[in-house]
Amino acid sequence: MRTQIFLSFVILLGLLSAPAFAQQPTAPKGIESPGIKWEWKIKAENYTFIVVTVSNYDMKNVTFNKVNKELIFSGNSTHDGSIAEIEIPRNLIGGNLTVTQEGKPVTALIIPGTNSSTIMLKFNQTGMVNTSVVGTTYLPEFSSITSLVMVLSIVMVLFTLRLRKF
Repeated sequence: MRTQIFLSFVILLGLLSAPAFAQQPTAPKGIESPGIKWEWKIKAENYTFIVVTVSNYDMKNVTFNKVNKELIFSGNSTHDGSIAEIEIPRNLIGGNLTVTQEGKPVTALIIPGTNSSTIMLKFNQTGMVNTSVVGTTYLPEFSSITSLVMVLSIVMVLFTLRLRKF
């Protein structure tokens, strides 16, 4: 019994003497401020895709141009050293991705993944910024063709079965 009381007392003193504060989190080198995450719902054909952006500036809007296979990101940067990370589903646009700002090509780190591509971008422009990501493929454009192929396949199967009866 005395041992239990003594051990309880030691544990209680240990808990009371531990510091009750946390360390200030530090950002990795090269990143001046943390980013804000936005999830944008992009409607294309009968699909809805989620495009995720993380940036240290105010991302205003994302629009999709199906004809050009292009995503246009509009934002407002109030400081130099703007950083953006963009995650684009490969089923929305894919292939070789190119990145431009205000119509001029920019250097960006493009990391292809299995389900999405990640684009990392750093720039020093302030004010309104339009960033465009153009892909070479837009996969849902084949959705109308697949239904046509399916109907033709069924008709061919029925036709060949009918010919065998004669």
